[in-house]
Amino acid sequence: MDKGYLPIFFFSGTGNTWWAAARLAEALAERGFSAEPLSIERVTPAQAAEAASRADVLGIGYPIYGSDAPLTMQAFLENLPVTQQPKPALVFATQAVWSGDGAFFMDRLFKSKGYSIRWAVTFNMPCNVCLDMGFLFNLFFSSLKAKPEDALPRISRLADQVAQDKPWIMGRSTLFSMGWLQRVPFRKTLSYWQSGILSVDPELCNGCGRCLRLCPAENITMDECLPHFGDQCNLCLRCFNYCPQLAVLAFGKPFNQKWFGAEPFQGPVPEFRPEQLKDRY
Repeated sequence: MDKGYLPIFFFSGTGNTWWAAARLAEALAERGFSAEPLSIERVTPAQAAEAASRADVLGIGYPIYGSDAPLTMQAFLENLPVTQQPKPALVFATQAVWSGDGAFFMDRLFKSKGYSIRWAVTFNMPCNVCLDMGFLFNLFFSSLKAKPEDALPRISRLADQVAQDKPWIMGRSTLFSMGWLQRVPFRKTLSYWQSGILSVDPELCNGCGRCLRLCPAENITMDECLPHFGDQCNLCLRCFNYCPQLAVLAFGKPFNQKWFGAEPFQGPVPEFRPEQLKDRY
């Protein structure tokens, strides 16, 4: 039975949400939906509006940063046209540990666009944070060992709930979910995170420009073959994790192999490449 069209618009910084969106689309397809994962970096506003207008259910996926959604995803949702007919929405968020209401907190924004969140679920995925932030932070982040396949049972359950039209909302209550405990201070210090943490080691950088090509916020420019970081960082960590020379610094420090292994997080599966997420290679 054809249950309708379900586009899953997603933003993925370093691959976790890309993987989850693909697995969820497969699970939904097995249950009768015409489900399609769409990177918001690869669709034009017109294409996004057209897909959303045809959708029977709107799907949205993003990673969690401080119990908040990436700025790129927030901008995408704000620019989405108001639907002519009220529609249900499915929202999922990928996280390292916990985000409270991370998949539900933008309910008001969805309603302003004519969508009602009927499913809001979080998936624990491998931690992509491998920044040298001192002993306690390093110990915490290096200890997180979630695997992509750990999320499969919840992905399957979510697909069942959608197919049966049974709502499932995690973190509905903003007060008791406590996501605001992270989100409020994160937003108050956002300008620092956007402009104050990234730089480059000119001795290591070979001027390849991969960081510039991968940046979803166009926050990187090249000057004399060296990247320069602006103040509009999306905090996705692509430039840091996927620099071939390990030349990008965070807090003035290079990747710490002692704590995090031979190389930074390279995606949830070996075949992932961040270029897959972009509209230009």
